[in-house]
Amino acid sequence: MGTRTVAIDVGASTVRVAEVELGSGPDGRDGATLHAYAEAAVPSGIIRDGVAQEPAALSQIIQGVLSSVKTSTKNVTVGVGLSSIVVREVDIPAQPMDKLRQSLAFHVQDQLPMPADEAILDFYPTMEIEAAAGATLRGLLVAAPREVVRDALAIVEKGGAHVTAVDHSALGLWRSGCRGPLMDGNVALVDIGADTTTVVISQAGAPRLIRALPQGGSDATKGVANIVKGSALDAEALKREIGMDMSVGPDRRPIAEASAHVMSSLVEAVRNTMVYFASSNPGGGAERIVLSGGGAHMRGLGQALASATRLPVVIAEPLAGLKLGKKADLRTVQGREFELATVLGLAMRSAK
Repeated sequence: MGTRTVAIDVGASTVRVAEVELGSGPDGRDGATLHAYAEAAVPSGIIRDGVAQEPAALSQIIQGVLSSVKTSTKNVTVGVGLSSIVVREVDIPAQPMDKLRQSLAFHVQDQLPMPADEAILDFYPTMEIEAAAGATLRGLLVAAPREVVRDALAIVEKGGAHVTAVDHSALGLWRSGCRGPLMDGNVALVDIGADTTTVVISQAGAPRLIRALPQGGSDATKGVANIVKGSALDAEALKREIGMDMSVGPDRRPIAEASAHVMSSLVEAVRNTMVYFASSNPGGGAERIVLSGGGAHMRGLGQALASATRLPVVIAEPLAGLKLGKKADLRTVQGREFELATVLGLAMRSAK
């Protein structure tokens, strides 16, 4: 039996749990098996601006999901991806990873927006280069405020789990999305959650840039709700059905206009991220966008991103190539499998 990992992805609107067994080949993601999956809705207001306003209620939701999914272990990997977490590319003198992590604070203390002793630091190497000072590792520095991580872990552990690893949610998104043919190209993974949109640009199979944008699908829902206020219409359903599609009839045009107006700033932020990376990496810009997350349901959003960035946009297929275990019942997510991208990638995290 291969290595199994249980992961928890706590979003503003949904808690997801997945258990994945990695394959035995050089890349364990190839031929991996999804053994269990479950999710539960998070009522509005429990999480606001990425912060749990009702920690006890959130812990109960997590406890309920874990009880329903019956994973083989309560040891879990938890994803965190708040905009307060700093992720940037840095160069560090090459050395064994155990020694590098011990000296990481010394190497990056001048590049942090917070005191090093108030942050949890990690480094994800992406390439080795020759610099004037000698062999150098280039990679992503992750710096998370210690208090933010501590509070998040306390909520999960009160829900009955034992946290053995913390991972950046964006790396989970990259891990599930950048497989197979996408390993060789330059791709932008865009996951639109309720309150936050995560952008990962992967170049030749390595994550090079991560951005957490403080906008998401709930912004469009609120915009539509203002249009249909006082009626019995479902703003969330209308957002998905009509979205930003300006070809709808005149009676529905105000809804499309409201969605487009609200989401235009997010589309522009994604476009600016693409432009920034391409200008910093001549010839290495993204060649396509892979869209995931609940916001991917919104009609017209993919077309808007394609128009703004001049890149082809496709919907993520995080289950592609995965085997399904006997307990993995995915009937409840049929037609929206692309929402599972982050939690599956978190569960694909290797202990190596």
